[in-house]
Amino acid sequence: MDRTLVVGCGFIGSHVVSELAAQGTPPAVLTRSRPRAPEVAAAIEEGGLHLGDAADPEVLAAALEGVGRVAYCAGGLLPAAAERDPERDRELTLEPLRSVLRALRQRPDVRFAYISSGGTIYGNPVRLPAHEEDPATPISAYGAVHLACEEEIEAERREHGLRSRILRCSTVYGEHQEPDRGQGAIVTFLSRIQRGAEIELYGDGATIRDYVYAGDVARATVALLASDDPTPVVNVGAGAGTSLIDVLRMAESEVGREARIERRGERPFEVHQIVLDTGRLHRLVELEITPLEEGIRLTHRWLVAAAGAR
Repeated sequence: MDRTLVVGCGFIGSHVVSELAAQGTPPAVLTRSRPRAPEVAAAIEEGGLHLGDAADPEVLAAALEGVGRVAYCAGGLLPAAAERDPERDRELTLEPLRSVLRALRQRPDVRFAYISSGGTIYGNPVRLPAHEEDPATPISAYGAVHLACEEEIEAERREHGLRSRILRCSTVYGEHQEPDRGQGAIVTFLSRIQRGAEIELYGDGATIRDYVYAGDVARATVALLASDDPTPVVNVGAGAGTSLIDVLRMAESEVGREARIERRGERPFEVHQIVLDTGRLHRLVELEITPLEEGIRLTHRWLVAAAGAR
């Protein structure tokens, strides 16, 4: 039961896979499509790649064989698409999660970590930084579906003894986040400035986000899966806020070129300000947060290398 299963090998899941392999315990992976990055595929344990949907009981049973920890990194639609079709997002997000939760009732010793959205689940919070005990009042469909997932996990914890941990992650950025998909301001800014393409800037750029490097999220996930502390919800972020316009200026400085900007109106589902209280995280695990400038540099270096490999 020493194996870890990573469910979902997209942006965040790929970092969790790499972190586990770096610590000497290559994981098994259950994902809908083959990992695109060769180095991520190589980090999966031999014979441990399970291609399919977690909602498929047979595929899931094979993936869970001998597993003692599950890092659930799968999701549904991206935020803008979730606003357009919230019912489809709920279907894509909830059914695989429910399947995993049902399967874990027969595996009471398995530890389970769920990657949630601390950037959206608090809505426009009552205070900053937002604490884990503050109300979860999402204003977006994306945040609402993550809250629904959290509620189902909490019910399993109370009623069936699930050894669960919810990680409410702030705005995650870094390598393997594809630009121009409607999620990820940093990678989109870097990519478009590099190519000389126009950037659509929604609102006046004053929105505040807590940007956390994906490698830090992966390290937190692995450490919290190993922790015996029973605390069910933990914020994972940098614990500091940065305005969107300041992030844009940092991306310009990194690339060495000014951005071409097209101003757009503010979107109603966007949170105005969010910064996470990360005191609980740092009490539970030792974690050095990557400075934003350094994380932007690493992300840009990956984008340049990925473009050269195409």
